[in-house]
Amino acid sequence: MPNPVIFLVASFSLLASSVSLSAQSGISGTVVFHEPGFPSADSASISPEQSAALLPGAQLASADQLSAALAAPSSRLLVLAYGSAFPEEAWPAIKAFLDRGGNLLVLGGMPFTRAAYRDHGDWRLRDYSVRFIRPLMIDQYQETPGSVGLQFQPNPDLTLQVRPFTWKQAFSPVIPLSAADLYHRGGAAGSVDARLDSLA
Repeated sequence: MPNPVIFLVASFSLLASSVSLSAQSGISGTVVFHEPGFPSADSASISPEQSAALLPGAQLASADQLSAALAAPSSRLLVLAYGSAFPEEAWPAIKAFLDRGGNLLVLGGMPFTRAAYRDHGDWRLRDYSVRFIRPLMIDQYQETPGSVGLQFQPNPDLTLQVRPFTWKQAFSPVIPLSAADLYHRGGAAGSVDARLDSLA
């Protein structure tokens, strides 16, 4: 059985330049999806320069390169920086990567809810849908306000360090930690099938 997927989901609208992951965190095997002209949904996209500053040494992969990049044994982390949007054609490779225990970092929006497809060379977004994320158990989100009046506190239990930043809009995931009840008659909580660690 593969290791459980660790979802590092940054579900908020922000300027990526305000986020800095420590170069000392030892990030390797990182694949950043970047495609010129790719649409963003529910968040601003980031440039290749911002990606390089955010994740030094990461491999940039276009839509045509993404499947092969994720299939490489050295790939450990997929970064999607277009908010809720993702390349629909690469979904089988993305799902296989996650099923093998690959990690995911989504900057902005609600992951995998706006599939993007090519139409005569142009990218178009499909309507909001949870059909891709339902099997991943991350299909429920609650829209929450921005950071005004809040104090930023990084999680001291994680080695990955995130500098304080602000955001205008947030989508808080509602994550079930179990797939089935242990005792149907008593309505008891099920076994723990997932773990959630917040970055901040």
